[in-house]
Amino acid sequence: MGVARRPHDVLATREARAQLPAMLAGFRQAGAGAEPVVIGAHRRPEAVVLSYERYLQMAGGRERVAAVLDEQSREAGESLDAEAAMQLADAELHAMRRERHAKPR
Repeated sequence: MGVARRPHDVLATREARAQLPAMLAGFRQAGAGAEPVVIGAHRRPEAVVLSYERYLQMAGGRERVAAVLDEQSREAGESLDAEAAMQLADAELHAMRRERHAKPR
């Protein structure tokens, strides 16, 4: 894909518009493994374009973790409201991401 960039690079909106077909082709080819593309006017980050598969992973992961935490709390005889479960899920997912990024590649 012609839009391969480092995660912190910002693609200008004009470039993003011109490269959209290539971005979509890359997303189709790589699926969830495709790197997100950060875009914005004057190269200031304003939006992220990512594959639909990656979006589903991100959106679904949080809910799965919250459901597991809720089930564990019920098994332990404790109560955990939905908001608290989501906060714990967010914290767990952020910790997992930090761990993943800290590992040498």
